[in-house]
Amino acid sequence: MKKITTSARILLLFTALSTGAYAQQKTVVIKGTVVGDTRGYDRIDMYSRNPDRYDSMTVTNKTFSGEVPFEAPYRQLFASLYDSKVRGGYAPQAILIDKPGTYHVVAHIDSTGTHYSSIDGAAQQVYAAFTDEMDKTFDGIETTMKQKYGADVMKSLYGKNPNAAAAAEMETLEKTITSKLVQRYVSKNPGSYASAVILQRNSGSLDSKTLTALYQQLTPAIKALREGEAIKTEIAARKLSVNGATPADFTLKNEVEKAVKLSDYKGKYVLIDFWASWCGPCRAAFPHMRELYAQYKGKNFEILSISTDRDKAAWLKAVKDENNPWPQAHDDKGEVSKNTFNVQVLPTLFLLDPKGKIIAQKLEGEALDKKLKELLP
Repeated sequence: MKKITTSARILLLFTALSTGAYAQQKTVVIKGTVVGDTRGYDRIDMYSRNPDRYDSMTVTNKTFSGEVPFEAPYRQLFASLYDSKVRGGYAPQAILIDKPGTYHVVAHIDSTGTHYSSIDGAAQQVYAAFTDEMDKTFDGIETTMKQKYGADVMKSLYGKNPNAAAAAEMETLEKTITSKLVQRYVSKNPGSYASAVILQRNSGSLDSKTLTALYQQLTPAIKALREGEAIKTEIAARKLSVNGATPADFTLKNEVEKAVKLSDYKGKYVLIDFWASWCGPCRAAFPHMRELYAQYKGKNFEILSISTDRDKAAWLKAVKDENNPWPQAHDDKGEVSKNTFNVQVLPTLFLLDPKGKIIAQKLEGEALDKKLKELLP
């Protein structure tokens, strides 16, 4: 047998230690504690969108745990069976994972559902501080608005017929506060993954100049992350999706796999409707859109609904259930919605003139009716 030299032994030992450390650094361990009564619905799901991953964890003696590979910083989402069964639905909540390691998570159940928190990880600490300050500030805004408009008016903001004046003031106040908080947290933490998440997820409250300036403050490493790239894409897309711009032609597939091109509708007024099967407000708007379509379809007018559903089966089912009489298309990768039209929320509407130029956007209710009546008397 060939003898191993001392230097070789040292090299092997170093390699083994390095490999072991590297392996330890490549996983994320979730160790959770439940506070509150699950009522026997002892399952918590954890999943992520980028990378696409889903795992379920069983709650045993008020604890749960899971382990997943780490590839790059990401948002770890949680949802509980308790919320699905007892509350009839859930709002996914996330903690930020900026590096491999163990993250202790508390799932706190109260009258409003399950809430997840963690104090582990530098990015999560920044993000938790931001969301906590945001929540407290928004609570203060709501209290002030209730004093001004009354509880009933404030309740209407979450219904089908919100008070227009209160809704407009609420939106302005929330955007102003959000903009200030985002600027403060991103400027203070340019090298944190939290800043990329905060900036991307709240970009709708920032004008293009502010968004660009904050993006430039991010460190190169943060800019290179998925969220950093998304912000860069949004900055470019904003320039392409303003009123007066002419969106580039695109090709998507419809429900029977036939190509749908934007250029197919040149020469007509086209209302592009970005939606998704899971979006309640999107689908609630369809009955009125069908009325408008019946009224204007013979007047050089067309609607093109573009779904951003990742789940093709869910989209196809919704298309069949809604049975809308206008063309449908599927943008599952977001190439059109994000890169061309900078869609941040659903539903979002764009109105193009016969030359393919954007003449209006984010039209809803009476504003849409008024615009179509003006263009197509």
